Amino acid sequence: MSIGRAGPPLFTILVFWAFVLGGLVFGAIFVSNWRVLAMRVEATPRAAGAPPPSVRLAAGPVSVTLPVTASAPQTTAAAPAKASSQVASSIASVVKTVLPDWQGTDRVNVLLLGIDKRDDEPIEGTRSDTMMLASIDPVSKSAALVSLPRDMWVNIPGCGVRAGCSGGQQRINVAHAVGGPEMAMQTVTADFGIPLQYYARVDFRGFEQMINAVGGVAIDVDWPVKDDEYPTADYGYMRIYFGPGPQLMDGAQALEYARSRHGMNDFARAGRQQKVILAVRNRVLQMDMLSRAPELAGIAQQSVSTNLSPVQMLALAKLVSQIDHERITNLVIDASYVRPFVGDDGADLLDPDIPAIKRAIANAERTAAHPELRARVEVLNGSGTAGLGQRAADFLSAQGFNVVRIAAAERTDYTSSVVQVLGSDTSASARALAEVLRMPESAISMEPTDNPTADIRIVVGRDFRVPTS
Repeated sequence: MSIGRAGPPLFTILVFWAFVLGGLVFGAIFVSNWRVLAMRVEATPRAAGAPPPSVRLAAGPVSVTLPVTASAPQTTAAAPAKASSQVASSIASVVKTVLPDWQGTDRVNVLLLGIDKRDDEPIEGTRSDTMMLASIDPVSKSAALVSLPRDMWVNIPGCGVRAGCSGGQQRINVAHAVGGPEMAMQTVTADFGIPLQYYARVDFRGFEQMINAVGGVAIDVDWPVKDDEYPTADYGYMRIYFGPGPQLMDGAQALEYARSRHGMNDFARAGRQQKVILAVRNRVLQMDMLSRAPELAGIAQQSVSTNLSPVQMLALAKLVSQIDHERITNLVIDASYVRPFVGDDGADLLDPDIPAIKRAIANAERTAAHPELRARVEVLNGSGTAGLGQRAADFLSAQGFNVVRIAAAERTDYTSSVVQVLGSDTSASARALAEVLRMPESAISMEPTDNPTADIRIVVGRDFRVPTS
C-alpha cells in the first residue's frame, strides 16, 4: 500500500473504508473502535489500590494515554451509564486533541478508482471499472459522492493513437490505462473543471475479501438483477440472479451485485454500487472491528493505494468524523446528463452534457452543505398574474431549491401566498424556503398528503414579489 511510512494496523483499515468503500465513516470507525477498547479496559477487574485503567493511542510519532476514570466503586443502576459517559467524553477529547486538523478551507476532492483485474494481471495499463468522486467541504462539514459512468467519451490529455485515442478522445475509463491514477485525475479535472488533489485505488478482489472479513453486508434489493454473462476468473461467463427483497450477501455476491451490467444499464449499476457502499457503512458501524484488525489490515495493504500521506489521512479522519449523515449526498451521472451514441468501431458510448454535469455536481455539493434544499418543491400560480409562478420557480431554482413541478393553482384569487408542507420531516426546508422568499413563518401550514409528488407546495398569491437582493 503506497501511503509512505507504514502506520498502525487500524489506521490502514480506516483508510480502506473511508476512501474505497466511500462511506466517509473514517472518523466514526476510529471513535467507535477506541470506545470499544476503552469499555473493555473499564470492565477489566483490578486490584485494590491499583491505578485507573487507561488506553494508549498511538498514531505515528504521536501517542497519548487515555484514562478511564472511576472516582469510586459504582454500585447503583446508573453506574454503567455514568462510566460509559465518562469514556465517551474521554474518547471525544482524544479525537479532538490528538488527530491533526485538516489544513485549509478549500474543498477536498478525492478520486475513488475500482480496478477490475485478475490476480495474474499487472495493474499498470488496466482500465478503471469504477470511478467515483468524493468531494468534502471542510467549512460546512459536508460531502458529496458522485459516480461517473465508464463509457463517457471524453478528452484524455496527451492520449494518442497508440493508446487507442481518436483525436485525443476515448472512454473515461481508459485514462487509468494510459497514465494511472494521475492521468485519471487530470482527465476528470480537464473535462469537468473539478480540481482533484488525491486518489484512492482498490482492486475488486480486495473489496470482496474485505466484505467477507466483516461477515457480509445486508442489501435490500429493490429490482431483480439477472446477468447471463457475468465474467469469471477463468475468462468464462456465469449466470447470476438476485431477486427482490432484503438478503445477506458475502463478498463474492456483493461484488456480483455491484458490478453486473448486462441485465440493466450502467446507471443502475452505479446506483447499486452506492447501495452497497451504504450497506458496508452500516455493517462497519454495527460491528466490533478490533478483533478483525490483523486480517483487515493485511487485505488493505495488498489492495489499496493512495497519494494521501499518513498525516493527511489522520487529519481527514478527524474532518469526516464531524460530518453528519444528513450532510452526505449521492449522485449518479445517468441518462439525464449523457447522450448514447455508437462509435466508429460499433461500441456503445456516452456523450456527456458537460455543462449539465457541472451543474449537477455543484448542486450535489450545495445540497450536502444545505440539506434543506433536497425537498421536492412544487410551485402553483394562484395570483391571476400570468408567468408569476414561473418567475417564482426560477428564483427558487437559482437559490438551489429542488423545483419539480410548476402549474396553475385550482383558483386564481389567492390574496396571500402560502407554503404547505405535504411530506414528513420537511418543516425545516419549508422554513428555509419561506425565509428566502421573505414570507412570514405564519404563511406555513401542515397539509399531510398520501404519496405526494412533492414535499412542499408554494401557492403564489397576489402579494408575491420576487426578491431582488
